[in-house]
Amino acid sequence: MKRNLLLIAIAALILPAIARGLWFYRGVPETSVFATPDFSALSAPQAPLKSAEKPMDDPVQYEGVALFDAAHANQFSLAEVEALTGAVKARGGQVELLTDYALLEHKLKYASAFVTISPMLSFNAEEIRAIERFVERGGRLLVFTEPTRNSIYFDFVSGNPIAYSDASAANSLLASFGITVNDDYLYNLERNEGNFRNVFFDEFGKSEVTFGLKEVALYGTHSLESPSGLVLLRGAESTLSSANDAHDPAQGGAALSADGNVLAFGDLTFLTSPYNNYADNAVLIDNLAEFALSGSRTVTLDNFPFVFKGKTVRLYLSSELIRSTEAFAALGRMQAALRNMKLQVEFVEELPRDGDAIIVSTFAPGEEMEPLIKKFGLEFEAGSEFVTMPGFGRVGIYGNNILLFDATPNGNRLILFGNKIEDAVYLIDTLNLGYLSFCLSQENIAVCSTGYGSPYQTETSPTPVPEMENTEETPTPEAQG
Repeated sequence: MKRNLLLIAIAALILPAIARGLWFYRGVPETSVFATPDFSALSAPQAPLKSAEKPMDDPVQYEGVALFDAAHANQFSLAEVEALTGAVKARGGQVELLTDYALLEHKLKYASAFVTISPMLSFNAEEIRAIERFVERGGRLLVFTEPTRNSIYFDFVSGNPIAYSDASAANSLLASFGITVNDDYLYNLERNEGNFRNVFFDEFGKSEVTFGLKEVALYGTHSLESPSGLVLLRGAESTLSSANDAHDPAQGGAALSADGNVLAFGDLTFLTSPYNNYADNAVLIDNLAEFALSGSRTVTLDNFPFVFKGKTVRLYLSSELIRSTEAFAALGRMQAALRNMKLQVEFVEELPRDGDAIIVSTFAPGEEMEPLIKKFGLEFEAGSEFVTMPGFGRVGIYGNNILLFDATPNGNRLILFGNKIEDAVYLIDTLNLGYLSFCLSQENIAVCSTGYGSPYQTETSPTPVPEMENTEETPTPEAQG
């Protein structure tokens, strides 16, 4: 009995499901076949690969240092731009990385070029002034930006992510040189390198940077403009800006300042592999390396202590100087400081006529110093407490030293004048510190304080005090009587 009831219960559960399935069954469904593209046969258009047309086995050697910025939240790594750093090294240059912005002014004293790539932190006023002085001395500035290298911040109130472009930070530096990076990207729907944002450029401004170029490919580049300078890479009329979907002939992918020492690009991808080998990008990168190292830098006292050309500096003490123990101790410290700069010191007994040298004398110089004194227009008056200097007028000899910088094609010379050996020692130790913070300088001449002085004698005779007339009447003998 119980078994029959169990079978009836199972049948009551299963039979309705079977009946429902038979009612709705429409047979075995047929699979529809949709036509799909032949993906294996598809290929994106590629820019032609080219090797550099200039000889790479023996490039011109410039030496110098290319200082790469890493102190402004730069969105790159040195490994990415190995094509550029390798081209710099192939030309005898060195590559250094700036990681502390406080060292910028010091490193610019010996650098040939300053390279900042996709900076996110704006340059402050002190840094901008240091770079301006660097460019005025003939140093080269290269700025690379990139629309795809953004910093993401989050709104404090809503929490929404906000992307910040590198154009703002780059413009804080480039504004002084008449170049503007626009916060956009260039694109071309008609002719491109596989993507509408990969733009070809075949119209070039005349410059050493564009020498030998026929076609360059940039990958998502900002547009740049320079009313006072030169736009180097101009796109075709079909190259448009994402800011207004229009073509502006005054804008392009790169720009050069009016003085020819500042170069800015809206793209950095062309420096990276494999894009560095597309079109004539390899030739362009070679040109950039030469641009960075080939500037004609003017060396002045602003470059101190990096003012010498060679590897040996000759040191000469004029005949009137006493070779005291303190003097030799100071010179020993100077020798150590120069050796830290990889310079050898050679002590000589005759005034060097050429080559790098340091010359120490007093305010009563010997005859061998006359040519240098006349060259700088100094006037030493015998027995006087003052020295007449161009740009400074009459300078007291007590507590003051004079520093001259003589730059010649055959070598550079530092000339030190002090009132006595103690003052010369003080000035030598000041130079050993590596900076001239105690000196007031103008181009190649400076007055340096020793921190103490002495009262000066007046050179005019005191005005005599007039005798007072006696206005009281002198009594006559008669009146006295």
